[in-house]
Amino acid sequence: MEERTIEGEGVKIQTQAFGNLDDPPILLIMGAFASMAWWPDDFAELLAAGGRYVIRYDNRDTGLSTAYVPGTAKYTLEDMAKDAMAVLSGYNLQAGHLVGMSMGGVIAQLAALIRPHRVKTLTIVSSTPLGVEWLPPPDDDYRRHMATLDHLDWNDRDQVADFLARDAEAVASKRHPHDASAARRLIERDLARSPSFSSLQNHLAAAAPSPVRAKAADIQIPTLVVHGMADPVFPIAHAHAMVAAIKGARLVSIEGGGHELHAEDWPQIAREILLHTSVIHVGRL
Repeated sequence: MEERTIEGEGVKIQTQAFGNLDDPPILLIMGAFASMAWWPDDFAELLAAGGRYVIRYDNRDTGLSTAYVPGTAKYTLEDMAKDAMAVLSGYNLQAGHLVGMSMGGVIAQLAALIRPHRVKTLTIVSSTPLGVEWLPPPDDDYRRHMATLDHLDWNDRDQVADFLARDAEAVASKRHPHDASAARRLIERDLARSPSFSSLQNHLAAAAPSPVRAKAADIQIPTLVVHGMADPVFPIAHAHAMVAAIKGARLVSIEGGGHELHAEDWPQIAREILLHTSVIHVGRL
């Protein structure tokens, strides 16, 4: 596993790569409150074993990437899409296959609209389409869980860890058992790795509705949509709307899947990503 720090537009992005540098590159983009550690090593290695060069990275305000004092960050999801392009450049790549999860799926869509020549394929996991209105909100239990953010002390690591542990349970698969101990270990490791874990809250502002009227319907890139049928954050209607909006998009539904990458579902998800990214080989700068 190779590690690099990439210089973006006024930002430093921490990255890791798996596999053979000469293989087609896949860039993994994670969602809100989550560093690249939420793309598990074994999942990245599964893709690498399938003949892909896999890059993951810490979004702003996570892990070892640039962090801002809470409440002072002025960046948008469009800026985070440019970060993804900076990571490709940092690895001397002309373009890559983008795989985005949750907020990362929105970032990936924006990257496909802002820099279409640098995105060969899109895989959108557990996310929502840009520019589509009147989609169902999160389910009632998840909305009650998110309401507890109003009382969270972001400077108290134990409170933040407890919230993230409850979040991991709230979004878990309905088909496979939730491993609360493993989730807690990941959370504790992730928070300990970050010098400024309280900066995670800046993602709440970054994910706010953007004045840019970007639309998934304008995406002209081969798109795979992977979505859990029991996702409590973005109900399955979001996936159907994504497929309807993007011409030629294909949906893979995960039976009983929540808003997570459950280890039991990795073989199916990895197989679909490898199939989707097998057509086009991309070169280097």
